[in-house]
Amino acid sequence: MKNRCVLGISVVMAMAITACGGTSRNDMVKEDKTDVTSEAVSDTSGSESTASFDDLETEENTVADAENLPDSLEDGETAMLSYNMTDEEIEGSIPDVKVDFEVLREKNSDICAYIVIPGTSIDNPVLKKDDSNEYYLEHGEDNESNSAGCIFIDMGNETDFTDPVTCLYANAGEGEPFCELINYLDKSFMEKNEFIYVYSDDYVTQYRVFAAYSTDETERPLVKYNFYDYAEYTKYLDDIFETRDMTAVINKDLQDEALSSWNIITLMGINEDGSRQVLQAVFNGRTSIY
Repeated sequence: MKNRCVLGISVVMAMAITACGGTSRNDMVKEDKTDVTSEAVSDTSGSESTASFDDLETEENTVADAENLPDSLEDGETAMLSYNMTDEEIEGSIPDVKVDFEVLREKNSDICAYIVIPGTSIDNPVLKKDDSNEYYLEHGEDNESNSAGCIFIDMGNETDFTDPVTCLYANAGEGEPFCELINYLDKSFMEKNEFIYVYSDDYVTQYRVFAAYSTDETERPLVKYNFYDYAEYTKYLDDIFETRDMTAVINKDLQDEALSSWNIITLMGINEDGSRQVLQAVFNGRTSIY
């Protein structure tokens, strides 16, 4: 289990679940801006029951688990933790990939990260449109119209990957960016290719894959759940690790780490019929390489 340093803490309220339907690719990342992560607000109606910044501890090595949540929080509230960008030991060696973000952003300023998954052909920029979850399903990283699209972050996520759950989307048909996610339904393939690397301006972050499965769920996770509520985050992960889907590949040895880290990434490959192939990985270390 990796330790974290708490950078900032604020009190947020769990928001209502917003439903969205449909089975097309665009419906899978519907442009509904009522994300619980972006609209969470503090409850200031009662000073005795609401934790203030001064009430909350910010000491080092606080792990984001239920035991470390402040006692003064009411039901439905949570401590929102953002981790500082310090080096933390990773396993094995980092892929020898040199990413020049200055050059990449000359082509498209929406490029915010770069993802590499050894054992696959995924070696691509990651983009984000602040006002659209559909644009990069139909445009390439060069901003030109492209039916294959490219890899992009949910518009409700921060680009520094410090949200509890960061969602990345891409089309998953033949020859499309996430077409190889389906390979992870083979347990032996997952065991041989268990690491994902996300490059940013200053760091490379390592994630370790813990789940691969297919789903017909058409609702955006950031709309369906408030992952900044630790109870909702826990319930979400418990449902994954307790799945009875015989086709799913789940590494239950990583359940405690996924719960305590409060930091995972979810890759969603979108099929033509609207179904998706999901690959999930937990924070496993970070290092500065530039």
